[in-house]
Order: sequence, then structure tokens, then C-alpha cells
Amino acid sequence: MKTLTGTGRVRIGEDLAELKFTVPEGACAPDALLPGAQELANAVAALGEARARQAGFKISCTKGCGACCRQLVPISPTEARHLAAYVAALPPDRAVEVRQRFADALSRIESAGLSPRGDADVDKASYREYGLEYFRQGVACPFLEEESCSIHANRPLVCREYQVTSPPAACAKLGSGEVRQVAVPVRVWSVFSRSVSSTGDVEWMPLIEALRFAEANPEVDCSRTGPQRVEAFLRELKK
Repeated sequence: MKTLTGTGRVRIGEDLAELKFTVPEGACAPDALLPGAQELANAVAALGEARARQAGFKISCTKGCGACCRQLVPISPTEARHLAAYVAALPPDRAVEVRQRFADALSRIESAGLSPRGDADVDKASYREYGLEYFRQGVACPFLEEESCSIHANRPLVCREYQVTSPPAACAKLGSGEVRQVAVPVRVWSVFSRSVSSTGDVEWMPLIEALRFAEANPEVDCSRTGPQRVEAFLRELKK
């Protein structure tokens, strides 16, 4: 399939960020946008880090510090399918191991009687409370190994945007007010979710639901061309 590549710079807060999308010329699924959105999320995180350093702070996130990998990780349906495809492509024995981790994580959260609620953009109070209750269960991300992300290059958009300047130990006490999260001028994960949603709302689920969701809901939306999907993303980005 023929592809088109567009590059440019977009204003993010008070800064400019590089933007690049390579998408099919014709009709395509929403995941065609994901590589470009991932790069933008990386750029936005870099802007946040630069501002933190200018203010005299240092990013404390390092390999081997996996406290944040027990937090709620909201992902869009498109990202869920992307992660499911990643797991399906793993060597069989490895895929079985990762799938079992997903199943165990789901079982623990559901046994605690928790179900997703709130909207990260609208109902922030309910969303935050659910996130705190989720964190209290101590359920590790299925991709966490030796306190490090085993899919770093393919990690969700929201993970790319999360950085802190507080001591690593503070991340184990989420909700205590001790965590100093680095502010980002825009949350690319919610922009992406709205841009690929048929309703324009933020559609999300906890990462641990990705495999189950993808199995029950294969992608069927190829209603837009690649350029149309980029335009929808840029419209949401400008809001």
C-alpha cells in the first residue's frame, strides 16, 4: 500500500515540537497513527523534562525503578489491539507466560471489586479515585520484569509522558502528596484516544484488559484514509 509522509512543527504550550506521520494513502485502521503519536509523546515528555531541569529539578526515573508500573495505565482501544498483536507475535512459550500475567492481574483487580470509572478529561475526581484504589492492590504491569519495562520501545503513550522529580521511594506512596510529577503541556494519550474515537470522547481501559478486549473486539474501522486520520489527530491536538 502506498504511504504518505508529512512532517512539520506544532506548537505545544510555549514550545514547538517536531511532528512526523507516515500513513497509508488510502483507507486504514487507527493504529496507522500510533508510531507518529508515540514520537510526539516522546517529544512532549522531553519538553517537560527540559522545563524541569531549567527549574533546577532532575528526573528521578531510571531503569530498575518500577513503582509507577503498578499504577493504573489507561490505554485506548487502538493501543489495546496494538499490545495484543505484540503479545501474539512473541515466541509461543513467552506469549503463554505474558498471557498468564495478564490473566493473574485481571483476576486480582476483579477480585477486589474494582471496575474502571471516571474520565481523565471530564470526571477527574472519579478517575483519580479509581486510580488510587487500583494502585493500592499492588498489581504489577504484565510487562514489568526485574522492575523494568520489557516493552520499552512499544510502551503505551501515557507511560511515555509520565516522569517525576521526587525520590523514587515516593512513588510507592501514591496519593500521599509526595510525588512530584513533571507537567506536560498536552496529554498525547488522550488526544490520540479522542482522535480515533467515533464519538470524539476519551475511550480507555486499564492496560491489563488489553488482551481480553482485543480478542472480543477485533478492529473493523477502516472508514478513514491515513491523511484524514492525521487531520483528526491535529484537530484534537489544537483543542
